[in-house]
Amino acid sequence: MNNDLFGRVSDWMVSPVLTLEEDAPLTQALQRLESVGTSALPVIDGSSRLVGLISRADLLRAGRFITQSPERERPLRLPDARTADFMRTRVPVIRPGLSLGACARRMLRQQVHRLYVVEDGPLAGVVTTREMRHAVAKASIDTPLGTLARRSIGLIGAHEPLAAAMARLRGTPDLTLVVTQNGEPVGVFSRADALTAREADPTEKVQLWMDPNVLLLPVELAAHRGAQQVYEQKGRYIVVQEGRTVVGLISGLGFTELVSARGN
Repeated sequence: MNNDLFGRVSDWMVSPVLTLEEDAPLTQALQRLESVGTSALPVIDGSSRLVGLISRADLLRAGRFITQSPERERPLRLPDARTADFMRTRVPVIRPGLSLGACARRMLRQQVHRLYVVEDGPLAGVVTTREMRHAVAKASIDTPLGTLARRSIGLIGAHEPLAAAMARLRGTPDLTLVVTQNGEPVGVFSRADALTAREADPTEKVQLWMDPNVLLLPVELAAHRGAQQVYEQKGRYIVVQEGRTVVGLISGLGFTELVSARGN
């Protein structure tokens, strides 16, 4: 890396990138998303050039969940269609020679969790909020987690009905819900989760639809330590606590803000 605190996009990008071909059926897109545990994949043409992006949200809009009792499994039934029929053709990209700080600022401006790396040719790599966490950990930034925590949160019990969670999100556009059980945070219910649950029985428990991938960390913990923990555990959220009181929530974009502020 160069003398910049974080270096260039090319220093951090993940390469090669798992992709989908534009003629791949939607069922293959879903299988690949689930197998790698990611929320979106780039779509390429026959020359390996980036032509689109397909996300889990796109698949949810294309299909519908089928509830199967008594196991309550929820397979997603998709139409017989190609990935190209439902992909988005406007894909957020960045050049490999730009700084990671510039990459972070673009991610924040566009409110995206990944940028694809392209320079006059085939897809070269991808930078995600996971790399931003890693960069904060490597740079030993000691800003307290409490400084990064988003305060637009609410608490909801794990056994409350899905309808209650949906109503609260509708009432406050910027809200994200921290799900608790016996006073302890056990998950997050976001707008993305609400989209997933849009056709579910409104009397079902929030716990069945929340994202349980959370870490509970203290407000005074240094950012680089929190970033390292969430990076190693492949977490999605940090619930920031002062004692046992929830004071905020950090997603991947929280650490991206630090890279944006500290990088060139």
